[in-house]
Amino acid sequence: MSGASPAASADYAVGIVHYQSYELLDRCLASVEAQSLPPRGIFVMDLEGQSDRAETVRSLYPSSVWQAVPNVGYAAASNRCLALIAEHAPETRYALLLNADVELEVDFAANLVPEMDVHPEAVLGTGKLVRADGITLDSAGITLPRNRRPRDRGSDSRDTGQFDTVESVWGVSGAALFLRREAIETLEIEGELFDEDFYIYHEDTDLCWRAQNLGMQSLYVPAARAIHLRGWKRADRFAVAASLRRHSFKNHYLEILKNERWRDLVRNLPFLAGWEVLRLGHALVRDPAVLPGYLDAAKLAPRIWRKRRLLEPRIRASASSR
Repeated sequence: MSGASPAASADYAVGIVHYQSYELLDRCLASVEAQSLPPRGIFVMDLEGQSDRAETVRSLYPSSVWQAVPNVGYAAASNRCLALIAEHAPETRYALLLNADVELEVDFAANLVPEMDVHPEAVLGTGKLVRADGITLDSAGITLPRNRRPRDRGSDSRDTGQFDTVESVWGVSGAALFLRREAIETLEIEGELFDEDFYIYHEDTDLCWRAQNLGMQSLYVPAARAIHLRGWKRADRFAVAASLRRHSFKNHYLEILKNERWRDLVRNLPFLAGWEVLRLGHALVRDPAVLPGYLDAAKLAPRIWRKRRLLEPRIRASASSR
């Protein structure tokens, strides 16, 4: 894939989900306002906001629209961000959803929007995410290995230009997820684009997997660069609350149950089984706090299976039209 016209309109709005990290939010908002291709609107979903600190940051960005809500989880907060965009900026064709720990380079949108314009088959998009040092890759799109554990391409490796091609990828990171808004109606299930049963973690890869099943593409544009500080790093795993690690653990099973095609399950079963043995061993020895995630997944399985059944007719219709 290649070739984008340099001319593009600011046909996008930005939604940021934030939870009690106002210094990071300030830097994120500053990077959004500094875009050479500015958005038509900026919307902040402030979870369990701290009023004094929130007002201090909010006063620096008077054009942004804020909504303070209880901590409903990342998936639900992202859905509410999209609802704010639909209410206040309904004319925009794209929505850029950001984590508060992301800082966009000045031409992030100017490089991404034109590529999305010339690739209408792509409903999701993202750029090259790097760590704070600017040379260590965080995500160059997402892949789905045969063990069915989605992985960020290039994560933790040095950026040597190995991912410098505009191309289709399996999925995009929710840290900086660019969405074609006209696709929402097709992608959502019972009014939810991001599955709120996931609460936090894997709601982005669940969406990407669903898009793939529906014959939709995700686009990676390396010239659209951003810094992602990332709250969950492998070395800092236990700095994340056990309750959140447990969500990540159970959501792995929910997204497989919801999205895996039977033929792919059979073909990949040896890889999946091997990974599950290792995963169980790690939980037993290193992180027993996540083991109740098995029960959490089992309790949610009927709801997830029902959502899968609702999606199946759309998948069949998409396959027959291709």
